[in-house]
Amino acid sequence: MRDHLKTIAACAVTALAVGATTATAAKLITGADVKNNSLTGADIKNLRSGDIRDGTLQVRDLSPAVRSALARAPTAGSSGVDGRNGANGTNGATGATGATGVRGPTGPQGVPGQNGNDASISSGNWGVMSRNTIGSPDIDLRGGPATPPIGGGSLKFLVGAGPPLEKAAYGNEQDFFGDPVSGLTAVGFQVYTTGENSGLGNPNMPSITFEVDPNLTATASNFSSLVFVPGANSASNAWSPYIDATSAAAGFWFMTGAAGTATACNQTTTCTLAQVQTALADGGDAALILTAAVSKGRDFAWQGAIDGLRINNEVFDFEESGVKTRTP
Repeated sequence: MRDHLKTIAACAVTALAVGATTATAAKLITGADVKNNSLTGADIKNLRSGDIRDGTLQVRDLSPAVRSALARAPTAGSSGVDGRNGANGTNGATGATGATGVRGPTGPQGVPGQNGNDASISSGNWGVMSRNTIGSPDIDLRGGPATPPIGGGSLKFLVGAGPPLEKAAYGNEQDFFGDPVSGLTAVGFQVYTTGENSGLGNPNMPSITFEVDPNLTATASNFSSLVFVPGANSASNAWSPYIDATSAAAGFWFMTGAAGTATACNQTTTCTLAQVQTALADGGDAALILTAAVSKGRDFAWQGAIDGLRINNEVFDFEESGVKTRTP
């Protein structure tokens, strides 16, 4: 730096060479011709930044005052903490309803339901058998009670004590018509009864009833009711286990009218289902089923429900909106 200043200063004092020879005056004065520290600020005029080569000045070349001013210059501060998110704005007004889209094509027709667990709900040929109903019992498909054994509903019977003693019957007068009595291999149901029912008598339970044509050689009668009665009341205020009417331990069977007398399977001398079937096979035509039903009466009042009626390979699930046919 000093050498450059000296060079610049030497140019500024060219006048010192007045009186020299032409060859001497033409010679450039360099820093080597100037004694170190001999020039002062007064000897140099109009020195500009353009006269100093970039990168040649260092901090030590500056005066103490300038160096102190630089030391006091502000430095960059640390980054501030991010501000919190502002509150969410309110929802805008609901836009206008768009135009209705074009209706799509009609789908293919569904396949009709079949019997089984996916059967459509319908009462089918099941209903109140008015000719076998006495008085004004309350017979209805309902939800519950409690948790039914199948689905969410059951068949309600409310049978009054009278007088006269009432009777309720709910059955099917078409689907079993003409089936042989000998073909009954599985029959049963589940029952919901109450303590009040049990307090009136034992057994005081609903029945399974088949109206039949006995076709006996011993009598000309062509009608009888073949009835199963559970042998004892089930637990109160709960659904019973499956009551298997083909089991001798579950209850008893009898026939009404002349057929009951001829077969000795009547209300006085009851039988098992196997004994009834044997007695009906007396050499005549086969005994045939006319109707199938569940019934209650005319002995005691009864209020309860029935579900899961089984006849051979079909289980009838009584639901509030209809009767489902299921497989066992």
